[in-house]
Amino acid sequence: MSILTLAGTLLLLTSLWVSWGWAGTLSPTEVPPGKSDTETVLHADLVGAANPDGAMLVLGAYRRWIREFDKVHGIPSAYLQGGAMLGVDPAYVQASVYGEWMPAIFAQLRLQYDLYGFFGSNGALLSFPSAEARFGDREIDALNGQEESSLGHRILLQPTLRAKAGPLIFRNQTDVAYYRFDGRGPYFFEREYDTLLKDGDFLIANRTHVLYEAWKGKGDEMLLAGPFYEVTHAADAKLTRQRIGAALYWVPKERVWSLSRPRLYAEIGFNVQDRNRDDEVFAIFGVGFDYDFLK
Repeated sequence: MSILTLAGTLLLLTSLWVSWGWAGTLSPTEVPPGKSDTETVLHADLVGAANPDGAMLVLGAYRRWIREFDKVHGIPSAYLQGGAMLGVDPAYVQASVYGEWMPAIFAQLRLQYDLYGFFGSNGALLSFPSAEARFGDREIDALNGQEESSLGHRILLQPTLRAKAGPLIFRNQTDVAYYRFDGRGPYFFEREYDTLLKDGDFLIANRTHVLYEAWKGKGDEMLLAGPFYEVTHAADAKLTRQRIGAALYWVPKERVWSLSRPRLYAEIGFNVQDRNRDDEVFAIFGVGFDYDFLK
């Protein structure tokens, strides 16, 4: 067992231990009608992307212990959550465990461990000789057959800040990630952020959304739309990507049959700075739903 695999196992066990211990101390003063101070939720999302092209099915589950509810909006304002996810696309499978803490309604912090299993096809896992190498679609296609079947690891720290002013919602999220790869190297193509990383490398990404609440129905029904800005930096390769665009998030119904929060979401934008995709348009789109297993 590698050090990072052991770290992931310890993270899961620690999250569960802290969660159960913390849950025993919960004593919310007021639970809104139809709500519970504990939630167990299963979720599924199908996400697609264009430039670079890709698709992933993500399945997951989490248990949330809620300490406080916001009295105005009736939503959780302080909680502890532990969960697991499994993502599959044509190039790799990603298994994740995480713990998430919201100490106040405006802030949350996630610590996550990911284990990647690369299939050795469809562009993963690919090695590049230097940080100056190009890794656009043509370069990836030219390396067809040179992929390695191997493992990768990531530890992710993800703080998120949120604010609301009237119909405007402000959201800022940062990813601080540490990666390990089992492969030739010295640089590896990382598909999620579309960049080059070394074994033992760090990546930092930050994204800011300003969303307008165009429609609010009952419960979780909503329509949000607005601009966003994203910057990603790979430390060793000194690669920076900047993007701007518009985002849409729509929950048309609170429930459809036994499924909760059916959702559609999309981002369409423009690569302001990108070694391989300067001045090109990109798109991300997805559909998903939750199932409230236990409350």
